[in-house]
Amino acid sequence: MSAHSSNFQLVVITPSGKDKQQAFPNGAGTLRSPGHLPVNFHAYAACTRGLFSSHPESTSAGSNVLLLIGGKMERSRQCLRELKKAGCKVVVTLKETGLSQVSGHFQNFDNWMAFKELCMEADGALATTFDTQPLYSSVNPKLPTAFIPPPYPVEEADWDISGQVVQEKKGVFVGTRQLFVASRNHAVALSLLSPVTAELHETVTVISGRASDLPPMKRLLNKARDFSHAWHQRFSQVNPHVRVIAKQMPASDYLRLMAEHKLVFQLDSSAVPGQVAGDALLCRLPCVGGNGTAERLVFPDLCGHGRSTGEIMDLTRRLLSDQSFRQAQVDQSLALAAKKMCFSVARAQLQEFYQSLTG
Repeated sequence: MSAHSSNFQLVVITPSGKDKQQAFPNGAGTLRSPGHLPVNFHAYAACTRGLFSSHPESTSAGSNVLLLIGGKMERSRQCLRELKKAGCKVVVTLKETGLSQVSGHFQNFDNWMAFKELCMEADGALATTFDTQPLYSSVNPKLPTAFIPPPYPVEEADWDISGQVVQEKKGVFVGTRQLFVASRNHAVALSLLSPVTAELHETVTVISGRASDLPPMKRLLNKARDFSHAWHQRFSQVNPHVRVIAKQMPASDYLRLMAEHKLVFQLDSSAVPGQVAGDALLCRLPCVGGNGTAERLVFPDLCGHGRSTGEIMDLTRRLLSDQSFRQAQVDQSLALAAKKMCFSVARAQLQEFYQSLTG
């Protein structure tokens, strides 16, 4: 089914979220389109030419709604009841899907109870990762649940970011940036990658990203100061082939920067949907390492799921030195994405799932 073959649209609601309301009348649009890129949860709205909003009142009776469950689950529960009262068909999904993130939320028993009630009252649940898929049925075995990971508009020529890069690809782009989130394994990734790239005379590009796993006061101060920057700067002094980028950049510039490299590298073990691999997909680059959903689905021969760090480093060496192998991995990832994670496939899956729900 093509992305435009029916009138099915999805409204994605994140209660009291910080993102601005955004309609996607043109689907994915282009990299130059204003607003949030059509990735992550925005992708569910974009692939159906729908709406992303933080306001339940933006829906109408009969709307198909995907409700994002954040850390304040009582707020999500209240929003669900408002949407159901308004006559909407509501499917719930966890907004933060890393296992450590979910576990952290559930350490508050009231949150766990609210999640259970959400799963009892919703029309269905949408799992974005392999590891959270059983979670919804664990609290409500009768809840219809679909596994539909966030899609990427790989079938659209405007989203081939590699076409915007004219210079020869070189070096490795490190896909993670959160030094203080242990499950990202960011420091270990740089430690293992640096000697390999130095030996092969390749550069490394790393983003010194804002820390999100700090004590409250430091998290507040971190808005003005990047606490990870000093670590990255000292690391690059010892490893001069490592380039550190500390400035915050628009998502479009970030993707163009990524596309200038030969491959994307990570050791993330967070079991997340896999935006690092998704970004690599848009840039037509191989992504090695990581155990996210996208990594497992579209880079099965390169991902970190079930592989040791030694095996991952061997794959990295081969990707850097064997251009035909790199291209074969890119070709395979695009073929797999066209079957499992593109906009048209996700739209058909979403429509079929919502139509199967009794409401």
